[in-house]
Amino acid sequence: MTGRRASPAAEGPAADGPAGTGAREEVGLLAAWEGRGAPWWADRLSVATAEFHSRIGSTNDRAREIAGEGRPLPAIVVADRQWGGRGRRGRRWESDSPRGLWFTMARDGWATGARTLPLRAGLAVARALEADAPDLRIGVKWPNDLVIRGRKLGGILCERAAGAVLVGIGLNLGHTADELPGVAPPATSLRVETGRRVARGAVLAGVADALGRVWERSGPRIPRSELEALDARSPLIGRPLSVSGVVRDSGKDVHPVESLAAVGLGLLSDGSLEIRDGNGERWSVIAGTVESWS
Repeated sequence: MTGRRASPAAEGPAADGPAGTGAREEVGLLAAWEGRGAPWWADRLSVATAEFHSRIGSTNDRAREIAGEGRPLPAIVVADRQWGGRGRRGRRWESDSPRGLWFTMARDGWATGARTLPLRAGLAVARALEADAPDLRIGVKWPNDLVIRGRKLGGILCERAAGAVLVGIGLNLGHTADELPGVAPPATSLRVETGRRVARGAVLAGVADALGRVWERSGPRIPRSELEALDARSPLIGRPLSVSGVVRDSGKDVHPVESLAAVGLGLLSDGSLEIRDGNGERWSVIAGTVESWS
């Protein structure tokens, strides 16, 4: 495709292994992924640069390098396994398994609206997954989790790098129940929920198409139609919550809170979560952790 370039299939340089082990590991680019070469995937996913790795530290870290090197964007980095996958606030993301889909897309031109991107991307991914599994109802939990009946299906990590925005997505796809990590809250997978195997390539293509529609509607606010859909999918609305992090009052002043008891009211167009505490005062949560305790 004109103007698009996929990374060549070749062995890359040695990279550091898992932190603390002192190991070294050859991180190689795959000549083909799910039966197709990188040029084919670059064309199908409408990206300029496509890389597929057998094992890598973090797809977000590699996408950051690509953006910093001035490589053509948009770019996508996919890995069968990650030994250094991470979630929000540096939490470890268990993704050293080819059973899941672990990838990052890097795009420029998102100077505004990056704070709303985790929720908007989450909605797009949920809809894409449901298109192939219409019996599922996937929730989008503020600020960046995909859940089914309280069990975590996936997560989204958005970061900035060299004028670009990185959207890292991790999805549990083919894990059986005994292959899921023992974490809290508990995890689930599409295979567990649907009872059938899931094709990673089909999921990647569907999710990329859905994200493309988000890119087309960039802006500093979540569109009303998406906001209503997110509220309908939120497991936090109308529920008793425990909030730890940073909240903003009606006067726009910010305050740190720890285990604040509140009720979820709804999502706001700037990507924050509106809550009401026991005294009836309203706050918007702009950063932190929110858990339902009932």
